[in-house]
Amino acid sequence: MPPARSSFTALNVPDDAVPEWMQMDSFTLAAPPNTDLWRKPPSRDTSTAPMLYTALRSPFVAAEVTVSADWELEWDQGGLVIFAGAPPGHIVSNRASPDPSPAPAPVPASGAPLAAGQPSAVTQRSLRPPPPPYMAPAPASKWVKVGLEFCNNACHATSVCATSDGADWALSALSPLQARRQDLRVKMERIGYALWVWYMDDVAGWKKLREVTWFFWGVEDKMVRVGVYASRPANIGASVYDRRNGGGYRQRNLRVEFEGLEIY
Repeated sequence: MPPARSSFTALNVPDDAVPEWMQMDSFTLAAPPNTDLWRKPPSRDTSTAPMLYTALRSPFVAAEVTVSADWELEWDQGGLVIFAGAPPGHIVSNRASPDPSPAPAPVPASGAPLAAGQPSAVTQRSLRPPPPPYMAPAPASKWVKVGLEFCNNACHATSVCATSDGADWALSALSPLQARRQDLRVKMERIGYALWVWYMDDVAGWKKLREVTWFFWGVEDKMVRVGVYASRPANIGASVYDRRNGGGYRQRNLRVEFEGLEIY
């Protein structure tokens, strides 16, 4: 059974587009052109893709969902996503806490007597504010997404792993039958510190797409969030617009359907 609607956080999704909890087993996300979840060095994050994600009350075990859409533009995609650390749109504070200890009392200066009311050099130093504490940069969240992607006029199983250094991208060709279909069931599973990602093959069953050995290493369970995403990275002019009946053009969104969402 999917988690309740109230436990999900929506990003780049209108409030009225978030499905009710009774409909979480089957719902749709609309991704406008030029939306993506991607990371390039140095510190170039793109998190414009519509997403719904949730934090779990117990350690993450697995998640799976079936995605489908009328895939038509290069890089159209949708699927599962998991974050370790702050999800997009949130900033982890790394500000050091102020030092609660009082400033040391000034020590009288030795040597010639000072004029009345004139502070000593030591007193002057004690009145200066202390230098700010060193604040190391907050580590970027790591995340993985897996799903179905339209590339070179065919559907592929897709996966991306992102660390603080950037993200990779991998496609896996589907069987000729599945490459002509518009749906795919994908799964994420925790095995020790590793995250395994899978897709369902009509003949062979679950096929392992990749193993991310480091994903849960050094990660607190409460910092793991998992959900779904849809994106249409292409933005190539008039081809992503439809002409309205009354004249003019309207943006053509990618509508990704999600069915049988399970997160536990």
